[in-house]
Amino acid sequence: MADGGASAYIMLISALLVSSSASVVLIQEWSSTSRVIQDQQRGLQITEELGIDFAGDPMNVNIDRTGTDHEITFYVMNVGEHPMDETQMEVLIDGLSIASTSITTSLMGTPTPTEWNPNGLLEISVSDNAFNSYVDDTDISIFVTARSEPVAGFTSSASFAEEVRLNG
Repeated sequence: MADGGASAYIMLISALLVSSSASVVLIQEWSSTSRVIQDQQRGLQITEELGIDFAGDPMNVNIDRTGTDHEITFYVMNVGEHPMDETQMEVLIDGLSIASTSITTSLMGTPTPTEWNPNGLLEISVSDNAFNSYVDDTDISIFVTARSEPVAGFTSSASFAEEVRLNG
């Protein structure tokens, strides 16, 4: 009888040690999971705070026919809460991806800004020989995706699509 009580006591102590070790592991994992969830929520919040949009008259987008490859110029406004990276973008005209070497960007303002900040205007000029067939009053689609500058260690992107009419 005395031996049965001692072994029950040893089993109880062993069970308590095992359960406390398991509790420590669970608490550490919960803490790690909680940090990951917080980071994801912050990333989603930053993504929601980004935005770009077409600026200007969509029925009067300039096309310059003087060069070998015709050039389309339009304006994009940073309508978000954080700076965007004007050098990291993708432009599609009528579904045609424009090579980064054929995209020219200029920040607009007086004095000329050094970053594409919120409410900042960006002039984008794209050239391609596919545009040589476009005549005045041609309707085209413009799709632009731009990446943000890092915000609290996160980067994300914003985009817009717009149907516009060309006029030279």
